[in-house]
Amino acid sequence: MALEAILFGGIGAISECADLDRAAWNGAFRAQGLDWEWSWDMYQRLLATRDDRSPVARYAVQQGCAVDVAAVERTQSHLFAAMLAEGLPLRPGVAAVIMAAAGRRLKLGLVSRSATEPVRAMLKATARARGGVGFDVAILRDDLLHLPPHPEAYQLALAQIGVLPSAALAVVDSAAAMQAAAAAGIGTLGFPGALARSGGLGVPGQGGEVAVLSMAEVDAAWRRSLRQAAE
Repeated sequence: MALEAILFGGIGAISECADLDRAAWNGAFRAQGLDWEWSWDMYQRLLATRDDRSPVARYAVQQGCAVDVAAVERTQSHLFAAMLAEGLPLRPGVAAVIMAAAGRRLKLGLVSRSATEPVRAMLKATARARGGVGFDVAILRDDLLHLPPHPEAYQLALAQIGVLPSAALAVVDSAAAMQAAAAAGIGTLGFPGALARSGGLGVPGQGGEVAVLSMAEVDAAWRRSLRQAAE
């Protein structure tokens, strides 16, 4: 058996964009006339919650007020996309792994809880850094009935690229993504960004955890995951 696919679990596994995401939420609140301001700690707590509800919906319950969640989310997506379009670097080692994967003809996928507009902006902004290498599949929030930690997103990604779970590895930056991939039978490599580092991934991936991505680490993580699954 050989590794056939690498699935990036979240746009944060590709680029460090948590600060931009939080700024877009706060901008959306102002645009919608809400007197809300998420600190880093509040943002981390809301996004660390592992369920299908929007963080806006959870926060509205905490504040005891009724909010047009869909309107806030649309505004946030527009603002976030505009911020991402200004450009952002890839996380350490991501470009090398993407280009090495392309050279080995591995499938590349992106699985994200984010909406389509900001993901498109991120992909456009990082195209040059990725050497023009694209993704064979992208499963986003609008494609799903259930968000991670439900495994639906990873199951859909595997089905679309025609790869078995045992032949894939998910590079994840959050506990929800890690749990979703594991529930789909996919080995995981933890690659926590600033958001996960402040709150913790919760559990180590079967393949371990790294601060700098490399193809050697990806291969080793996939082999470790296979061994753990066989035990």
